[in-house]
Amino acid sequence: MHISIIYTTFALVLFTESYKTKMKKTLLEISLFLLNLALLGLFAGCAEHEHSDEAVALSEEIVEEGFSDIEHAMQRVDSAQQAGLFTAVRANTVKAMLHENADKLQLAAYYAEKAIAAEGKQTIKTPADSTLYCVARWILSDVTFTNGEYGKSLSLAKEILTFIGEGDSPEDVIMRCRALTTIAECESELNHIDEAERLFLQCVDMLMQSTESATDYSDIDPLIYALLSLNDLYIDNHMPEKAIPLLPKLDTTVNRLARACDEEDWILIKRRNNATISKAMVYAANGQYNQAQALLRVHQQSQGLDASDMTAAGVCLTMIGRYDEAVRLFDEVDTMMRANGELVTDIYVKTLLKHKYDALQRAGRMAEAMRVGDDMLQLTDSLQRQEQLTNVEQMQQILRQEEEIAQKRQSISTQRIILIAALLLLLLLCYIIWRVRRDNRLLTEKNRRLYEQIEQREQAKQEQQRYWQAQPEESLTPEQQLYRRLCTLMTEQQPYTDEHLNRDSLARLLNTNAKYVEQAIRECSHGETVMDFITRYRLEHVAHLLKTTGDPIALIGELSGIPSRATLARLFRNTYGMSCSEYRQIAGQK
Repeated sequence: MHISIIYTTFALVLFTESYKTKMKKTLLEISLFLLNLALLGLFAGCAEHEHSDEAVALSEEIVEEGFSDIEHAMQRVDSAQQAGLFTAVRANTVKAMLHENADKLQLAAYYAEKAIAAEGKQTIKTPADSTLYCVARWILSDVTFTNGEYGKSLSLAKEILTFIGEGDSPEDVIMRCRALTTIAECESELNHIDEAERLFLQCVDMLMQSTESATDYSDIDPLIYALLSLNDLYIDNHMPEKAIPLLPKLDTTVNRLARACDEEDWILIKRRNNATISKAMVYAANGQYNQAQALLRVHQQSQGLDASDMTAAGVCLTMIGRYDEAVRLFDEVDTMMRANGELVTDIYVKTLLKHKYDALQRAGRMAEAMRVGDDMLQLTDSLQRQEQLTNVEQMQQILRQEEEIAQKRQSISTQRIILIAALLLLLLLCYIIWRVRRDNRLLTEKNRRLYEQIEQREQAKQEQQRYWQAQPEESLTPEQQLYRRLCTLMTEQQPYTDEHLNRDSLARLLNTNAKYVEQAIRECSHGETVMDFITRYRLEHVAHLLKTTGDPIALIGELSGIPSRATLARLFRNTYGMSCSEYRQIAGQK
């Protein structure tokens, strides 16, 4: 497969599915394989040994086979590794690519991490080794991005950027811009908009210079993607005026792409469509509706429009204010997708249905919008359940894989293993018994001290409350008077047992303003926030029930306004220094 076709297809898929959406995570799942395969082929022609050439060629062949028969492709990888043709790094990297392409993210991350771990056992000597170094990290970076682990994804992309260095070849520029784009997307998701803008602009400037005389569309296409992504960033963050100066650069880039492609080339047609609708959205976001509608008409008359193009046109119609036309177009896209037998995915819900819901709401067709909203909720729940089942299956497969690896490494006789294991187990058992008894004794002593401290704090709080109650009202400030009323309310009516209790609820119960409640708590309770104040009463109620009842801990949490068992455990340990069970045990000994 030719590298330029692979990379351009990657970039096309990534943008055409991302009009005015926040679906970069899912898009990376769809498109990662194409870039990875391009990276594997990038240095194939300049590898130092024929063995590397053979390994690269076989890698590409196996990855392509994985589309139709992943099990057989995995077997071929194992055979190549056993024959010494694949290193552990290459074998695990190819396996990661196979599973990423099959949308099995857990397994893809598992094999990518194994590939990175195996790098410590071999030296990077050839360009092919360098490519493998990057590919494993690309896969892990994009999987972590998809899972919402933006910090880890950003760290991996920066690691790749450092590894690439300051090379000025077209391949180095593309790789560097790919890393910068990933970092920018992570920064955007982390709401670091200024940093994301800076990185996208750096990428654009770099590519505008490097593609000035380029004749290969795989060198030019990353520039189009960077410009389109930057337009989306400006529109999504309400800065559309900043996108206006980019439009001439977008036209220039499309002209450069036309120079590298035939006029009827589907890639050129697709990119022109992308650029046209992006410009229309920029004008619409800036309130220049005449220019936007003119470009929209050009887009609607273009060749090769698919479901993603039509969805983008519907979004643009919504931005212009032609809501009913947008809804009709979304319905047409829905019908087209169903007729083609396309699967319902997260993209379908968060692009087509989301934008249709938005258009219906803006058109004032609330009943229809509610039906679409219900459909979105049902489909989202169904997709989440399906994803959970898939993750379970992948984890089971990982466990089976680890078991197979353990079995292959077994080389010592069974009897000696059993004997050594029995001796170690006996020693371990003795150590565990001693350690458990010692730890239990120390833990009990620590918990007893903590319990005594807790009791002392409770007595001090009760004395403080009695002091407040005993003070004449005229001697108290307005905040102190309100705080006294608040403490009386919390003690007598126990509103904290309602898990939804908040500042506004307390204000309503006291017939006062929420800001006064917040100020009174802060001034009279040593700087506590309202939620800290409520949580303190809840935990005191939990502690009281633990001491005085035998109710299950989950029930006590619900009765105290903390229905989540995990939240209760975390809050209780942070406040009292021990678990609920340990507290009940110590309290029972008193």
